[in-house]
Amino acid sequence: MSHAVKAIRSAVAPGLGPKRDTILDAVLPVFGRFGFRKTTMEELADAAKLSKQGLYLHFSGKEEIFAACIEKYLTDSLAVVDAVLGGGEPLQERLIGAMDAWFGRHLETFHPQAFDVIETGTLMAPERTQYWKNAFRQRLTRAIAASREVKSSPACTAKDMAEVLFQCGLAWKESLVPRTEFRRELARAVRVCCRLEL
Repeated sequence: MSHAVKAIRSAVAPGLGPKRDTILDAVLPVFGRFGFRKTTMEELADAAKLSKQGLYLHFSGKEEIFAACIEKYLTDSLAVVDAVLGGGEPLQERLIGAMDAWFGRHLETFHPQAFDVIETGTLMAPERTQYWKNAFRQRLTRAIAASREVKSSPACTAKDMAEVLFQCGLAWKESLVPRTEFRRELARAVRVCCRLEL
């Protein structure tokens, strides 16, 4: 196992503390602009308004910063998903909002040239990546299953609908469409998949 993989797997988001959270919020746009490979420690330190040595007081290197940054980004995204799905809006609006929080946010956070963050995160931490994907799918499934608005059928479960929506979001996220168009596509997918009334 490489040093980078060990660093990624050992990075844990909960309990990072306010200073580390502030650093992670400051450096995410750098990864979002340049991607993982092209981002330097100097750029990360500048974004965090620290010296390189100051940054090393909080993180062992770029791999650990990246791991913690992505972990926090996904934790924050899931918190928004929970808030949206727990709201009082009709199911269609809640599902669109949740998928936009999970997938659409990516369109504004990461520049197209920085999409190596997806591949890097998956390669370095496949178990954690799968955990976050499953957590999001489970939330969609629960929201669909709990709704009386869905035209259900024994042949198409809430889990099936959530999986189709997840795959749509995954594909469209990487198509580089503007976020407003992305939301329109989400609305159509939610209506069709869950057989909701217009």
